[in-house]
Formats: sequence, structure tokens, C-alpha cells
Amino acid sequence: MAKTEESKEEQSIHFHLVDPPKCGRIVMTLNGIEQGYHKVQLIYRGLDIKVERGQHLALVGPNGAGKSTLLKLLAGVVEYRRGFREVGHLVKPYYFAQHQTEALNMGHTVFQEAQSAQEGASVTHIRSILGAFLFDAEDVKKKVAVLSGGEKNRLALVRMLLTPSNLLLLDEPTNHLDMGSRAVLAQALRAYEGAVVLIRHDRYFIDEVCDEVWEVNM
Repeated sequence: MAKTEESKEEQSIHFHLVDPPKCGRIVMTLNGIEQGYHKVQLIYRGLDIKVERGQHLALVGPNGAGKSTLLKLLAGVVEYRRGFREVGHLVKPYYFAQHQTEALNMGHTVFQEAQSAQEGASVTHIRSILGAFLFDAEDVKKKVAVLSGGEKNRLALVRMLLTPSNLLLLDEPTNHLDMGSRAVLAQALRAYEGAVVLIRHDRYFIDEVCDEVWEVNM
């Protein structure tokens, strides 16, 4: 039998998350939150939650139950009517949206987009992380606009890796990733010492990464 080379999309990424910056024990608090849309549709009323340093939890529930809204409340990217949101001492949240690739600058090259995530990072450091995510010397020169969906998602993960954070808020971070890459990402998140709140429909991924599961239901 002829031996064939493994394609890039079939290879797995290899990486680990940097140690999170030090912060207080309570990284995020929502107290008495009331949130809804169009002035009449309430999603949450009297919502009280706390997320602690090092906590790894998953949000599960049916579509439309409010999982993404809760993650956006934690991230501070959606408004609420009542209550308060308190970010813990020295906490640096990172929000990875379900369509995070839409936030990429399509006019940048792959290298430029990675570099923009961390000012002052060395060229060698950035190239090594891009290489871990299967971007070779020619790939880093490509415009973001011409990348495939999987390549864009890997680049978005590179940006996450380059951004120091102690609270990761992840909405379907494995979209467009192959099975091997999903497993490597799960291992990296499991070893991450910061707090993680994620939405993922894959029960295996949740079991690998999270210690707690919060059910969100209407």
C-alpha cells in the first residue's frame, strides 16, 4: 500500500494556554439581573450567579433558552435592565463568540491578525504559535479573507491564545475544527488554571473540560 501524507486539515493542533494573570477569588458576579429584548420579552429576572477563579463550567440547555445571552451578560456585551455586573479584582475576561471569525480583519494577513492580538510579542513567538495551529511560512502571508472556515477558526483561537486572560467565555469554540484538534483544545482548556465558562453541545468535550454543568432553561 502506498503511504500518503496527512493533509493539514487532518493534522491536530498542539498548544497550551499561557498561565493566566493573577486575580481575586471571585472573577465575575451577576446580581439581580433582569434582561430581555423588545421591552416585553424577559429572558432573565433576578439572576444571581458567581464565577470563581479556576472554575470550569458548561452552560447546557435547549436552543433559545438563553445560554448565549447569559454568556454575553458575563462578557458585558449585552445590556440589562436591572441589577449589576461586577468584574473581579484584576480579572481580564476574553469572550470568544459563536461567530468569532466575523471579528477578524479580512484585510490583514494571517501574521498581521495574530500580531494585533498582543502588542510587543516577538515575531518568533507569534510564528511559533501560528505554526502550532498549522499555519506554515506561506500561510502566514495569506489574507484572512481567503482562508477556509476551519483556518479562520484556528486563527481566532490563535488570537485567544495570544491574549492574556484569566476568564475565558467561550461560545462553541470548536466550530469547524477536526476531531483531533477538538481533543487537543479540550486538553488545553482542562489544564488551564483560569476560569472557563463555555457553551458546547458535545457532551464528550464538556466532560473533558468542565467540573460543573449549569442547565439553562426557560
